[in-house]
Amino acid sequence: MSWKPGMVAVVIWGLLASPTYAGAVDFQQLLTEGGLEFTPPQELKQVPVAPDYVMPYEARYTTESGDLEVRYAIRPLNRIEIDYSDPHNAAPAPNDLFNMLFRTLTETLAKEHRVVSRSYPPEKAREDYRAGWAAVGVFDVSPDISKRYQEAMLIAIHQNDKADAYILFLTNDLAAEKERIKKLRTSLKFKSFDKPINMPPSPEELKKLPMIPESSTEN
Repeated sequence: MSWKPGMVAVVIWGLLASPTYAGAVDFQQLLTEGGLEFTPPQELKQVPVAPDYVMPYEARYTTESGDLEVRYAIRPLNRIEIDYSDPHNAAPAPNDLFNMLFRTLTETLAKEHRVVSRSYPPEKAREDYRAGWAAVGVFDVSPDISKRYQEAMLIAIHQNDKADAYILFLTNDLAAEKERIKKLRTSLKFKSFDKPINMPPSPEELKKLPMIPESSTEN
């Protein structure tokens, strides 16, 4: 089977979620395995987790009115198993999947797959989340995903050899919930920062690199 990035992302996401729904792990165990710390939202109440086969999660909080819902998902990298048999291409490593997973997840959750997203500068990812990488995406929620909420923000954080973790904010008015989301956006973070991640240059960064002239040889 040839590797298609989006397909691998979705398959891995589903595989990682299945033990939780089977009762094999819980949120606290995933926090420990992923080297993460969690500050429960003070203004929200914890509610039971409901099955979600697009973005399975392990903890869920909501306001009394239900105007804002926050879901937390943790994927320790030691749980990733990749069934890969293509002899012509190298298998993706668990440490290299975070950006692909984030793109696939946001585009799957989003209406018409339209997402506005950006990665945090490395120093900001470290300061806010003690992460080697972090990203945020904002989008309208696909009606196939939720009939109750129309807008969402997804924050993803990654640390090599530890975990990928996600905070999903669901609401009908992100602008109205701005201050509350600001307080909660760092409620899940790594306990410590290990080392930066060497990211390949983006297409925009490549355009800014000086051109290297080709060497010429005289006959």
